Amino acid sequence: MTKEKVSVIIKTGDHEDLYFKEQEQKKIKKLRAQIEHDSNKQYKEEHKNHCFRCGTQSLAEISYGSVKVDVCVNEKCGAMHLDPGEMEMIMKDQGGLDKIRKAVFSIFK
Repeated sequence: MTKEKVSVIIKTGDHEDLYFKEQEQKKIKKLRAQIEHDSNKQYKEEHKNHCFRCGTQSLAEISYGSVKVDVCVNEKCGAMHLDPGEMEMIMKDQGGLDKIRKAVFSIFK
């Protein structure tokens, strides 16, 4: 049996460069996610109790049955802000409105 020479070319920088590139990409992705989270949190804090309609910091929480609704107390605005699901809760409390809503929406089915 004769020994056959096999030559393997190993590029020294390829694996290391790839590893460090992946590590840098992970760090950048993590930093971007953190910045997005912080900026969203900061934005929410800065705009808390601001009316989406008139832009003033004039929202007051008012109880309407079992639901707490945010209402703009600016006399020139008066917009109502409903959180997700609050409209359905109000309509459920007002049985007649729920029947009307179902009748109207049944037209589109």
